Amino acid sequence: MEWIFVAFLAASIAHMAEEYFYPGGFMRTMRQFRPKFARFMTARMAVVFNGLQLLLCIAAFKVGTTAIAFSMSVASLLLTNGLVHVGACVRFRHYVPGVISAVLLYIPLSLYAYISFFKSGQLSVNGVIISGVLGLLYQAVPVSYLALASAIWRAKNL
Repeated sequence: MEWIFVAFLAASIAHMAEEYFYPGGFMRTMRQFRPKFARFMTARMAVVFNGLQLLLCIAAFKVGTTAIAFSMSVASLLLTNGLVHVGACVRFRHYVPGVISAVLLYIPLSLYAYISFFKSGQLSVNGVIISGVLGLLYQAVPVSYLALASAIWRAKNL
């Protein structure tokens, strides 16, 4: 099952390629979705947060099942991100860059990993909860950055 951690990295790369290169347009879509954060959605921000995700994937691959709750937090991040993309499609009623890889890769890989590691006994209920919370927190980091940057900017410009 260690292959799943490599698959998380490969899926993340494919997802980011869909968002930014082909067909791309993720930043434009995000600016439309959250106009008050638009000025802070920069290429630098995208590189930093996507780079951090790739580092998480590499760390999960390196530690594998020796720190299963941490490694599976990447599955939680991918699952959460995938569901956010699906939710954005429903809200916008059109394609959102990243949703294809989210539906075809992120969601099935994450669910498969959770089910497999849980059934094998390698992942406990506590591990599911811890990894789930960590993944949600990872997903919250860019949103929190945007909210904080926006609040600071507004306070300076009052």
